[in-house]
Amino acid sequence: MNKKLLDIVKGLIALKKEGVYWDFKQEHHQNNVDFIHDVICLANARNDGDRYLIFGVDDNSKIIELSNFKKQADIVDTLRNAHFADDIFPDITLEDLVIDDKTIQVLRIKNTSNKPYYLRQEKKDHKKTINAGTVYTRVMDTNTPKNRVASSKDIEYMWKERFGLIQTPLERFKIYLEDFKGWQHSGEISHYGQFPEFTIQSLEDSYCQGAEKLEWARGEIGYHYNSGNVVSVFGFYYYSTLLKKLCCVQFDGGKKYIVNPDWEAIGKGRIYFYLEDSFEYAYQKFLTEEREEDFSKQIRSTASSNFDIPVFSSKNKLQNFLIEAKKQFSHDDSNSPETNEKEQNILFYSYLNFYKKWLNLSTL
Repeated sequence: MNKKLLDIVKGLIALKKEGVYWDFKQEHHQNNVDFIHDVICLANARNDGDRYLIFGVDDNSKIIELSNFKKQADIVDTLRNAHFADDIFPDITLEDLVIDDKTIQVLRIKNTSNKPYYLRQEKKDHKKTINAGTVYTRVMDTNTPKNRVASSKDIEYMWKERFGLIQTPLERFKIYLEDFKGWQHSGEISHYGQFPEFTIQSLEDSYCQGAEKLEWARGEIGYHYNSGNVVSVFGFYYYSTLLKKLCCVQFDGGKKYIVNPDWEAIGKGRIYFYLEDSFEYAYQKFLTEEREEDFSKQIRSTASSNFDIPVFSSKNKLQNFLIEAKKQFSHDDSNSPETNEKEQNILFYSYLNFYKKWLNLSTL
């Protein structure tokens, strides 16, 4: 059971009301138009975070045992067959949760910049209809009625969000990195087709020199090849303004390429990782599209097994891990970091093993 989601849903039920990003349903919808309408309204709502359609809770916030359960695959098929504009429909997951010995289901609708969601053709089910091209949303705890349309102000905001016009240039850059096919490449410079003022350029910079020899890379780098193991620095520009620079590591004889992971100290050693919502991880996914393989996974170690660079879903998750890891390795605590490479490797791999155990426990 997803403990994080369980805590979120318990907190929403405890509020004893519905809101802009959550809606209670005693049972699953009997009519697909009603269901699709609810999903569209929540997906288009103005809220900085995910949205939740909670089945098995009535309008008075009382938990009711569900009499029928849905499968995620069936819901995805329903949305896919609804004919959303550009074939882009809300990204959802469906999970079972047990609260007070009663099983409910929660449809989590991921917050994305793909708004506004709307149908490209009319959808009917019995006497209910969603019209083609109609944009709905949710204000406070109320959905836009099916026979009406969201306000012009709300619709304008959705389009601005889609095109990155309400974010800072760096936030927009991160959004555009998700659109790999929208980028055009010319020599050492890449630019985003729709907004060519956003460019990625190779830099002559030594700020991350030696990153190819850190603990996470030692099973791959310098042991099998004498060349091709280097670092590269890239600048991310808005017009002529440098917004950010990142270090990338080329290893395994130049065959593999990833963003240099971040790190935090644990005792005398370090754990290396990505934050899922970071700019760095957005560019790592960009490189994965470019190289058609994620080289941050199945990295060779100096020990016996391969490993993936850990990815934390949020800073809170990272902090929770660090708290538990520092408790586990308190005997290693020291003001002096380990300098022996072999010992550094041993510490790093022990932290990786602890991360795997912690990850399994945190998802129960």
